[in-house]
Amino acid sequence: MFERFRWSAIGAAVAVSIGAGIALPSARATNTSGGGAGVVFVPVVPCRLFDTRAAAPVGPRTSPLGVGDVYTQPVTGSVGNCTVPAEATAVAMNVTTVNATATSFLTIWPADTAQPLASNLNWVANSPATPNKVDVKLSADGKIKLFNNGGTVDVLADVVGYYADHNHDDRYYTRSETDSALATVDAKVTALAAAVPSTRHRDVYPGSAMHVRGLSFVPTTTLNGCTSASVGPSTIVRGEVPLIVPIGATIVSAEVAMTESAGALFYQISLSTTTFDATTSTVTDRASVVAPSNPGAKRISHYELTPTAPLVMGENMSATLNVDLRGSSLNLLCNVVLTYDTAS
Repeated sequence: MFERFRWSAIGAAVAVSIGAGIALPSARATNTSGGGAGVVFVPVVPCRLFDTRAAAPVGPRTSPLGVGDVYTQPVTGSVGNCTVPAEATAVAMNVTTVNATATSFLTIWPADTAQPLASNLNWVANSPATPNKVDVKLSADGKIKLFNNGGTVDVLADVVGYYADHNHDDRYYTRSETDSALATVDAKVTALAAAVPSTRHRDVYPGSAMHVRGLSFVPTTTLNGCTSASVGPSTIVRGEVPLIVPIGATIVSAEVAMTESAGALFYQISLSTTTFDATTSTVTDRASVVAPSNPGAKRISHYELTPTAPLVMGENMSATLNVDLRGSSLNLLCNVVLTYDTAS
């Protein structure tokens, strides 16, 4: 009667190529010590880190990069219009060159490493603004370097996010460890259930007070404390009586009292449950009985519906008693007695 749920941790490994062929470390799900080194990306509202144009300078430099010029640009801290935290190990930027006077290229790399043979932006003389997305690792003190190969050119950069070191604890339980833990829990729950006596409840639903939902939306009437369908004798209305059962309780039986007039034909009574999930509902017939025709005088009949298997109410379940009510008071639902067990 216990449903087991298992959880497993899945490590997502993300390798990020930074700048000129420099790779940040990645998290791997093969670490057994729990110290999985890796990085996380933190997006930010775009902000201008620097702009070398004299007419609209942002940051410390106010002049273009010349031929073979190497410029060191701080990134972390409050620089230009940005505030990049000291924990940042790399930065993601949209970099744009403008006012280029010659065909050239731009290289960007960490300030504490040797200049790589690579380019991040390429342009020709007098070309319009040339943008590119650049991810570059930072030096230990949070700086980058820029190199312009030929002519003069202004450079501006907008930060869109940064990368930071993160320790992924990717340890997870093996199947044998999980089975052992579940077995211990099951044993304790079983022992607790055996130690706690069950309490039996009998709830009575009188016909004069019960709420019957007719699926055909035909109203019902109450006669002498019993509920009937207000339709013709050849019509059948499926009446539904919602049953209130606590979560975790075990339904034992539903006893139904019916009044059957002379000439009443056979009909069906059933006990069902509805199980709900996020998108669907499933109705299951737990017990049913077919009441025979009544060729004689009016009579009161009792029917007991007992589930064929233990019926424990879950959090996502509801219980219902269903009765086929024939019109012209041929058969009337008088009361239902629901018996169920709960822990005391």
